[in-house]
Amino acid sequence: MRENADKFLIIGGMVTMIIHCALLSIPLAVYYILRKSFIRKFPGRLTEILTVFILPFIYVTFEYLYELPEVSFPWIIAGNAFTTAISKIQFIEITGVFGLSFWAVLVSCMLYVIFELAKKHEGGPSRIFKSRKILTLLAITIVLYIAPDFYSVFTLAREKYSGTASERKLKIAVIQPNINPWKKWGAKQTELVNDYAGMLINADSLKSELIILPETAVPFHLLDDFYIQKYLIFRNIIDSLKTPLLIGTPDIVYYNDSITVKKDYKENKSSKEKYDTFNSAVLIQPGEPKISHQKYAKIKLVIGSERMPYQERIPVLKNMVKWSVGLSSFQIGWDTTIFRIGDKAMFNTAICYESIYPEFFSKFIDKGAEFCVIITNDGWWGKLSGTHQHNQFAVLRAVENRRWIARCANTGISCFIDPYGNMYNETAINEKAIITGEVGLRNEKTFYTLHPSLFPDIITAIAGILVLSGTVAGISSRKKKSHEIQT
Repeated sequence: MRENADKFLIIGGMVTMIIHCALLSIPLAVYYILRKSFIRKFPGRLTEILTVFILPFIYVTFEYLYELPEVSFPWIIAGNAFTTAISKIQFIEITGVFGLSFWAVLVSCMLYVIFELAKKHEGGPSRIFKSRKILTLLAITIVLYIAPDFYSVFTLAREKYSGTASERKLKIAVIQPNINPWKKWGAKQTELVNDYAGMLINADSLKSELIILPETAVPFHLLDDFYIQKYLIFRNIIDSLKTPLLIGTPDIVYYNDSITVKKDYKENKSSKEKYDTFNSAVLIQPGEPKISHQKYAKIKLVIGSERMPYQERIPVLKNMVKWSVGLSSFQIGWDTTIFRIGDKAMFNTAICYESIYPEFFSKFIDKGAEFCVIITNDGWWGKLSGTHQHNQFAVLRAVENRRWIARCANTGISCFIDPYGNMYNETAINEKAIITGEVGLRNEKTFYTLHPSLFPDIITAIAGILVLSGTVAGISSRKKKSHEIQT
């Protein structure tokens, strides 16, 4: 655990993980009830076998529907487990990560059916592999398991999407400052900014066309006039380097006639001025006035840590939790933003936890992002598995949308990811580092980017039919049983 860590926040995070994982028992319970209903209505070995395959539809439907509300946690999508099996995930450019989940559960169901048949097979182990039924199912299972690899080979995915190929390129410098997130919010701000200034100058020596600093790199409202002197330090360096800077910063917005007031706004007690604070990314370009800076306010906020869900509808939730590290009570951003570096490139910036939402992430690419940036602060995890998992999930977003990703993390892991899912220049955790790389600029949109909800919608529709049919079967069998008892 890091120095000065908020123990309550750590415990809260662990409890959240346990609760969300426990919720995965819901699709299993639904599956169990449906299977029993069908078996009662249509008893027999064939029904017992066929009803096993209800599970992939119910499970993926739950994953998909669970991703949609504010109280969601796509971290636990089953397909997330396959980010290191790059040759098997290339087909998600059509289905998205939910296709991976469906494939994994389907293969598991096939293995379960084979195991059950083998267990009940007469004649002992020596005769199992003489059973035509078992051999047929085993062959189908093997085909299902290797089908994703065939897709990768036949579509020439590795050749098309590894490296930069013939794409237009942009050279990027990613700064990993490695600042303790627990201590940063109480640090001396001027010293922190001066430290960043030194790293910016070092990054410029690498002759990049964009420099990136991580999520909430500065623990104050960089664009607010109160911090003008600190802002000018960045401003002057960027002007002298003639290189744009993307930086994560808290942002404060005061509402006026031109800005629509959020329902759960904040209010200055003395001046009665309405305002909100946002977890934002700001692009500072050479020679550009502050008022013209492009910025994006985070939309998918971490439950409890950054915002209480549905607090605009239930006001009592708003001030229920406040952390000592400047994270609580952020407002939800307005819209997905596409940043422009002159006429060189267009890109999006996902902030931290937003990169685990597949459909949300694809909206940026559909709006014109030619490459993607993820800025994050995974220092809360230290060297625990969460840091590695969060980094790996970016592979799925790269493959789904066939986009290069530059990932900038405060304490690591920072890296570049190509559209095939290969990682380059990965940093170690808890190291101060500057990495550079060329990202390809792409305009093509995948089937998934254009239709991100199509596959899960189809699965959900089939699951709905199964649930309805199972309910009818259950009611019918109970009526029949009741009638038999009466007669």
